[in-house]
Amino acid sequence: MNNSFPRLIDGMCATLRREVLTRLDDEFARGQVFGVINLLNTFKVRANWSAGFLLQQIEAQQRALEGAAAAAQRASLSAPSATRMNKADPGAGAMSIEALLERRDANNREIGTWLEWLDAKSVELPAGAAQTIEQLLRAAMRAEIDLELKNSPRPLFAEMSSGREE
Repeated sequence: MNNSFPRLIDGMCATLRREVLTRLDDEFARGQVFGVINLLNTFKVRANWSAGFLLQQIEAQQRALEGAAAAAQRASLSAPSATRMNKADPGAGAMSIEALLERRDANNREIGTWLEWLDAKSVELPAGAAQTIEQLLRAAMRAEIDLELKNSPRPLFAEMSSGREE
């Protein structure tokens, strides 16, 4: 029987807590063990990319890029074009992790292109269109950060500095 990667990490952390921390009297050494536990918890959520996690990031990016393109079109502006990955496309969910990472990174580059365009054209653009496009692009960037934070373990800074479990 094989254990999942997260379960193996959980077992390592539990062993460090039960078997190692209970035998350490030195606060510095205990703090170091909490640092290792924190690192293992980070590996657990970062060692292998989740397709669902990447698809959520890509969907947020696509909404922003398509919304920016629509706002530019409504204002009759010549703007960068948006590359589309349709979620309904049966191939989108079956894409490899590498392909999803490439799509996410390409979307981030495209958002960068839009931001450069927006900066260069800001004086020529109607205020409402510029504001709408900027809000859409910022929402995508915030969504990516929110997803990263949501899928990150709680850091053990207090435990590392005190050598005690909080």
